[in-house]
Amino acid sequence: MTHSKITCKKAVDLISKKEEGKLSAFQRFQLWRHLAECSLCRRFSAQNKLIVKAFGLQQAVSKLTEKQKEEIIDSVLGAKPEL
Repeated sequence: MTHSKITCKKAVDLISKKEEGKLSAFQRFQLWRHLAECSLCRRFSAQNKLIVKAFGLQQAVSKLTEKQKEEIIDSVLGAKPEL
């Protein structure tokens, strides 16, 4: 079986994809498991959901390239070590 634990960086990526409705069942499970253990990512997920709703960014996020998404994730996480 594939290892289901993920890093915070991967969780942030999956949270963004979740808002776009682009998660597989296994990715949803990985994210669910990570969020059950990580209060920082739960907070990020809640804040991200509010921001997306407040500014109507769903379409804008879906137009970002993968490189742009990675740059945003890196800037949000800053120097936080991967778990």
